[in-house]
Amino acid sequence: MKHIWFWTKRILKGTAAIAVAAGLFSYAMFQGNFVSWFLFYSVMTLFILMVLYALIPLGSFRVKRHTGEGAMPAGTELRTEIEIERSWPFPFLYLAVEDIAEDALTKQLPYQASKMIFYPTLQKRLTYSYTIPELKRGKYYSYGVKLSTSDLFGFFHKETFASIPGELLVYPNYFDIDQWEAYEKHDIETSLTMQDFIEDRTSIAGAREYVPGDKLTSLDWKATARASKLMTKEFEEYIGQNFLVAFNNRVPDSSFAVSDAYEKAIELVTSIIMYAYREQLHIGLWSIGDDLKRFPVGLASDQQKEMISYLAQTSPSAQGSFGASFLPFEDDIPDGVTLILVTVELTDDVMNRCRILLSRGVRVFAALLDKNKQVDAWEYRRLKELRDAGADAYLLSDGRWSRESMSGEG
Repeated sequence: MKHIWFWTKRILKGTAAIAVAAGLFSYAMFQGNFVSWFLFYSVMTLFILMVLYALIPLGSFRVKRHTGEGAMPAGTELRTEIEIERSWPFPFLYLAVEDIAEDALTKQLPYQASKMIFYPTLQKRLTYSYTIPELKRGKYYSYGVKLSTSDLFGFFHKETFASIPGELLVYPNYFDIDQWEAYEKHDIETSLTMQDFIEDRTSIAGAREYVPGDKLTSLDWKATARASKLMTKEFEEYIGQNFLVAFNNRVPDSSFAVSDAYEKAIELVTSIIMYAYREQLHIGLWSIGDDLKRFPVGLASDQQKEMISYLAQTSPSAQGSFGASFLPFEDDIPDGVTLILVTVELTDDVMNRCRILLSRGVRVFAALLDKNKQVDAWEYRRLKELRDAGADAYLLSDGRWSRESMSGEG
């Protein structure tokens, strides 16, 4: 059907052009003055150019795309350059060029930034560039470059497509845990990094006298006070330093505050994985949403790329139940691991699973993401209940783990 309509339009356009030429010729024959003949010859010149345009092929183009291929961190700028080289200078009235990519990437562009119109030129090499100022995490595909032109009246339209498949992985942002305060204790003038938090709660075996070269962050201040000399914490080997990150991939709604908290949760999980990778720890990841995506506890270096790639592409679910997805695999949690729960909501469903895990002797570290101060009174209450049950439960706000006061919970 499309093929028939294509040729029908061409025939109608050709007939209309011939009718205009015949009408002007008849007018010139009957009128016979200079104006009528000048009008006829002018239109015939355009008519001949239009016929030549219809007969001459668009020509071959060599098109290249120079961009950030492979992997890039979220939040960075992406600059793309399109290079078009013509085999011979085709006399186009204009040449419209558009870089075709999937909608998820195109929507991050300024309005029509991936399009360009070149006007008549004898240059064989044409270039233009465009920029995405701030990439969002995800996996994106580019398909190719579309080139099109037409004659002066739009009777004949020519178009060609240069296939240039491309793939770009934008992985989540992450922060260096060694330099990031995991939480602040408001009752004393000290703070603890995430690395110290993990060491302090998973692998302390005792204390010994400080020797030059020991990390200052490993000093045991209580033992130092008792012994009246500097004492350093002794840690067990990697036994007990295994971590399982349970990421609640469910969100209560699609509001901006919740979406922002969700992205912060992705950054936190990525940061923990990168920390484990750097320190050569054992770590696993369970993403609990509509379904359950599981990366078993193992050496971080063996599955770091797969986990980061998954986090780059995952999207939240507003459906499903945390408990329903988690329950069938609860017995698969290895002995001796520390469970790190990262969530943007603290529901009764999540609370029940945490209580059961705590009753089984599983160490639970719960991280609730602050939804721009939209954490309701029930979630504050549940945080306190988790702490009372034996979990380390914190509210993540502005890049810090803070022990929130439970006053005014309602």
